[in-house]
This record gives sequence, structure tokens and C-alpha cells, in this order.
Amino acid sequence: MPGKRVLLVDDDQDLLLAESDMLRSGGYEVLAAADAIRAMSVAVKERPDAVVLDIDLPGGDGTTVMQRLHALPQLAGLPVLILSARDPADDRDAALEAGAVAYVNKPVQSEELLAAVRLAIGGPEVDRPESEAPAGPAETSAGRLVLLVDDDLDLLDALATALRASGFEVAVAVDAVGAITSAVKRRPDAAVVLGFGLPGGDGLAVMQRLHARPQLAGLPVLILSGRDPAEYSDAALEAGAVAYVAKPVDTEELVTALRAALESA
Repeated sequence: MPGKRVLLVDDDQDLLLAESDMLRSGGYEVLAAADAIRAMSVAVKERPDAVVLDIDLPGGDGTTVMQRLHALPQLAGLPVLILSARDPADDRDAALEAGAVAYVNKPVQSEELLAAVRLAIGGPEVDRPESEAPAGPAETSAGRLVLLVDDDLDLLDALATALRASGFEVAVAVDAVGAITSAVKRRPDAAVVLGFGLPGGDGLAVMQRLHARPQLAGLPVLILSGRDPAEYSDAALEAGAVAYVAKPVDTEELVTALRAALESA
């Protein structure tokens, strides 16, 4: 089965080679481009699973290239990760608000890059024996997109892996701004799973902002929290959540809650 393909765009040839090796070591197929024009051309022709895009490029900065890609109907939901040597305090929020799913600082560390790509699109495709296929009903989850939002990257990775193994598609965000931007751009058709405490706004505020948009008004939202459910569960449900899942998260409980939300929708 073909591996997932990542378009890597950087005008520094040494970095392009090094970053390509990082992605290939993680099992991804790599397409490459060194400028904005070539990036657009390759993305349109090859339809990669994700784009890793340097923010400083000949012919247009990375944010502009990302916006041009997302303006094309066939690439509107394409996950884009921004690489940058700039101060993240100046550019990270702007990149996420513009539609990036992750912002990775240079010099790029292999583990960080692979973790970000894996969160965005999952791991490389592998053949799995039938006996290892995920159990449980697949009809409600197969191909349905869940937006998963939390600032704990280890938790995000574990939950994304579990949801994908259960048949869901997964998009991720790490803060309130990224959650709203991703929900608007990706339009998850299953649910949003939101951490209660998020940089830029707590989960309940994010949920209310999502539900205030007509196109997302009926979107099921599940709240994740390490807070005492006796104090916060009722408040979350009254605010519009369909479920309150306590941390540490039991992945089977989360999958069950997601499927219940889909079946009752």
C-alpha cells in the first residue's frame, strides 16, 4: 500500500535534504519544492497528504502560499505545517490563525517534525492483518472527521492514534485560535474533542464561539478535562457539550462517546 506523501518546501537545499531524510525515516514519501511557484504546481498536480512549508520562500512567503493552496477547492482542507526560524512570539499565532495546523521552529528537530506530521495526517500506511483490525462498529466512524484540540502533545498523539485506529479521520489543533480556524476550514463532520484548559481561551468559550457560527451550530463537542467532574461536568453539558470525558483519558471511553454522539445526531 502506498505511503502517505508530504510536500516539503524549503529554499535551503541542505535543509531540504536533511528534512527529507527526517520524513523518510518516519516512513513518509517526500515530494520537494524550493520556491512558492513550484510548491503550488506540485501541490495541484500531486495532491499530497500534507505540506511542510518554510515561511520564507522565493516568490511568496509560506503563509501566502498556504492561503493560495486553501483557496483552491480541491486543496481547501490540505494540512499545512509552517517551518520558521523567526521568533514564534511574533509569527506563531498569525500562522495558525491563517490556517496552519502546526508551527515548527528551525533548526528543525527530527522528533518534533515527525510528531507534528503524524498528528496532522497519521502515520505511514501499513498493511495490517485482519485479526488486528479495530473492533467495534465501523459504520458510524469510517471516514468521519474529528477535530482534536489539546495543548498536551503527548496526549494529542495518543488520542489521534486511537481515533484513527477506530476508523476516524483526525485533524488537530493546540490552542483556541487553531481550534476555531481548523473547525471553520476543515468542517469536521463527526465532532470536536476539546481540552477544557487551552491557550487563548478555555474549551467552553471555544465551544460557544463554534456554535455561534451557523455552519457549525449543530457540531457535537466533547470536553476533555482533568478537573473534578462533580464541579465541571454539569456546566459543560449545560453549555452545549454532548459529553464530558475525564483525564487521564480512557481511549475506549472516548471512542464510545464519539460513536454515541454520531448515532444520536
